[in-house]
Amino acid sequence: MKGIGRRLARSFYARPTARVARDLLGKVLVYDGPAGRRAARIVEVEAYLGDRDPASHAYRGLTPRTAPMFGPPGRSYVYFVYGMYHCLNVVTESDGVAGAVLLRGAEPLTGFDEAAPRALAGPGKLARAFGLTTRHTNLDLVRSGLSIHDAPRVPPSRIVRSVRIGLGEHATTNKPWRLYVRGSNGVSRP
Repeated sequence: MKGIGRRLARSFYARPTARVARDLLGKVLVYDGPAGRRAARIVEVEAYLGDRDPASHAYRGLTPRTAPMFGPPGRSYVYFVYGMYHCLNVVTESDGVAGAVLLRGAEPLTGFDEAAPRALAGPGKLARAFGLTTRHTNLDLVRSGLSIHDAPRVPPSRIVRSVRIGLGEHATTNKPWRLYVRGSNGVSRP
């Protein structure tokens, strides 16, 4: 596919979560699964900083559910929410330190049928379009069929920072840990 570089190395993910979140914008999510290859450009993300972040699943520590968030970096963490949506996260930080970036929105590039939406605006729509469920938790993004590939960097002038969406009681965190590409149809609405 034109404009898609190599699969990202583990060192890309083994960095501070907020930095990885910014650098994921414009990269390409690829899944070589049962339906063939699907790819979409990442246009919206949210950073979750583990035990330093009350909105993170890892805030209360290591559990069987949150174990993937504690590393190693460059793995997937997929969870099920509201009894109907799966959400894909990318594990960051160093091994043993919890951190993850939620992939909230993307623009389809290839592998989606004509009935698929032109934009995957929202983490549930994104995971559904790729066919991802909790069975896809803890996949190695460096070696498995689920990966993220390099692509041209999004210019800073096109990046918007805001508070994360739908945190309810955690809204007091009010940190600008949601980032998205200005003007993209793949950006979810609050």
